Amino acid sequence: MPLSDLRLSLRARIIAVLSAVLAGGAVALGLIAWHSAGLAAQQAYDRLLSGGAVQIAENIYLQGGVLTLDPPASAIATLSDYDLVFYKVVDPRGVVVAGYDDLHSQATWEATRNGVVLEDGTYQGHPVRIATLSRRFDDPLAGGWATITVAQTMQARISLARDLTFKALGVIAIMSALALLATGFAVRLALKPLARIEQEIARRTPDDLSPIKTEPPVEVRNLVEAIDGFMRRLSDRVALMQRFIADAAHQIRTPLAALDAQVEILSATAPSRRKAETITRVRERTTELARLTGQLLDHAMVIHRADAAALAPVDLNALAKTVLSTAVPLSLPREVDISFKPAAPAPVIPGDAVSLREALGNLIDNALAHGAHSRLLVTVGADEAHVWIEVADDGDGFTGSLAELAQPFAKGATSHGSGLGLAIAAEVARAHKGELTLAREDGMTRVRLVLAG
Repeated sequence: MPLSDLRLSLRARIIAVLSAVLAGGAVALGLIAWHSAGLAAQQAYDRLLSGGAVQIAENIYLQGGVLTLDPPASAIATLSDYDLVFYKVVDPRGVVVAGYDDLHSQATWEATRNGVVLEDGTYQGHPVRIATLSRRFDDPLAGGWATITVAQTMQARISLARDLTFKALGVIAIMSALALLATGFAVRLALKPLARIEQEIARRTPDDLSPIKTEPPVEVRNLVEAIDGFMRRLSDRVALMQRFIADAAHQIRTPLAALDAQVEILSATAPSRRKAETITRVRERTTELARLTGQLLDHAMVIHRADAAALAPVDLNALAKTVLSTAVPLSLPREVDISFKPAAPAPVIPGDAVSLREALGNLIDNALAHGAHSRLLVTVGADEAHVWIEVADDGDGFTGSLAELAQPFAKGATSHGSGLGLAIAAEVARAHKGELTLAREDGMTRVRLVLAG
C-alpha cells in the first residue's frame, strides 16, 4: 500500500492511535510495576529483618549481672542468604556487649521502646536497612533497657524488585501485543461492511442512483444516509435535465419545421404581396424561436442557480423598477398603460438577483405578449412574513390550475407562448422558499411571486 494510502487508511489510523495508547499505557504500567515491586520487596525483607531483630532480642539474657547474647543462627542465616548482616547489642549501661561498635542507628530511644524502628542508612560503604528495638530487663543490679540494632545490605531487595518488575513488564508486553493483534483483527472485521458498500457502489452502472442496499454499521449510518441523499438529489436533477432536454428538443423542432416551410414557400414564390406576407411569417417564426431559445436557457440557468447561487441582499423595489424598464419594448402593437407601485419602505431580502430578474422579466413578457389589452401594473408589497412582486394585466386570464400552468411548456387557453414563463417563475419562488400564486380580481389577472421575508 502506498504511503499516502496508509496515511488516509482508517485501519492504519486506528492501529497507530491504539499503538500509541498502548505504548503510553505500557510505560505507565511499567513505572507502576517498578514502584510496586520495590515496595513489595521492601515490605518482605523488612518483615524478615524485623523478625531477625526480635529473635536476637529474645536470645539476650542476664547471667551474673552481665547481659549475654546467644546469637540465633537460623535468623542470621535467613538474613544473610544474599546480603551481609551486621548487628549490635547495647546493655542498659550503654556498653556494647556483642556485634559491631561502629554500627549506629538514628532511631530515638523512646521510639524503640514501642517496637521495631526501620530506617535506611549506610554502613561500611554499603547502603543498608536498619532495624532497632529495645528490650527491658528487670534486675536490681543490671536492669534497664537494652538496645538491639540489626543492619542488612539491600542487594536481595534490589534483586527481588528487579525480578518482579521484569516479570510484570513481560506480562504487560504480552498483553499489549495481544491487544494490538486483537485490535487489528477487530478493525478488519468491523470494516467489512464498508468493503461491501464499496463493492456494491463499484458494481453499479452509471445510471443506477438508487439507495445503497447494504446495511451499514451504526457508526457510518449517517454517512451512508448522506450518500443516499446526495444520489437521490442527483437522480432528481438528472431526471429534470433529461425531461428538459426532451421537452426542449420537441419544442424547438416545431418552430424550426415551420420556419423551414416558410423559407421553402418564400423561395418558390414570385415577388408579390404573398411573398411579403411570407417574409412577415418568417420574421415572426424567427422571433418566436429566439424567444423560445432564450427561455430554455433561462430555465436551465434558474434550475442550476437554485442550489449553486450564493444569496445576497436584494432591494425588490429597485429590482422591479429595473426589470420593468428593460422588459418593456420601445414599441408595442397596441396602446398599453404601464405603471409601477413600489412598497414603502423598500423590502430587502436575501436572494439571487439574477434568478429574480429572470422570473419577473418572464412574467412581464408573458403579460405584454399574451395578456394585457390596455393596462399592466407591477406592484411590490410586504407584510410581517412575506414580500411579493405582483404582475397584473387586464387580459382574459388563464384557464386551468396554476399547478398545471407552472409545468414546463404548459399553456393556458388564451396563451400562445412557449409555456416556460410561469415554470421559470415557479422555480425561482421555490428556490427562495416562496410560491407563485394566480388570481383574478377586479377584472385583472394577478400573478404574484411570493418570497420569504
